Amino acid sequence: MAAAAGPEMVGNVAVQSLRQTMERARTDPASAVVQVELEGNWNLDPAQPQFSSTLPTPQAGPVELKADFPPPLGGQGRAPSAVQYCLYAATACFLSTFALVAALEGVSLRRLSVRASARMNLSRLLDAGPAPVVEQLKWTVQADTDADDATLKRLLQLAEERCPAAWCLRNPVPFETEVARAGQA
Repeated sequence: MAAAAGPEMVGNVAVQSLRQTMERARTDPASAVVQVELEGNWNLDPAQPQFSSTLPTPQAGPVELKADFPPPLGGQGRAPSAVQYCLYAATACFLSTFALVAALEGVSLRRLSVRASARMNLSRLLDAGPAPVVEQLKWTVQADTDADDATLKRLLQLAEERCPAAWCLRNPVPFETEVARAGQA
């Protein structure tokens, strides 16, 4: 049974809470900056998926995720691959952003889904050449709504502009790596 939607819910988005957060970010830009951290472990037991991480959630408590390469890449395929999680995360971020902008625009949705398609070239991973790893990524949003085509197109454009994952895919993100001996971090 679905939980009862409160008066501020539009398409499963708490609009009042979202608007308060948006206003806070406009008046105090520092409030929009959050630090996200996670830790993960490589599992040396060949009977288990290769990687795991426990992620916190604000309401549901910690959630454990496991990843494993498919057999052609040295894993056992006991869990989704890290690339599948990456695609999942980016896709979830994009559709979530679409739902947020639809709610902010007052667009009622009966159903909302997305299909992600990525063309991957594993040459770089396999030390077989310098080809770009992701050759193409496409998201196809399907919305069951009374909104007209122009509104859907505007929502798609707003989602493309505001989605954090889409931004990361379009812009270089500075990153650094380091290695430390265990227990000496």
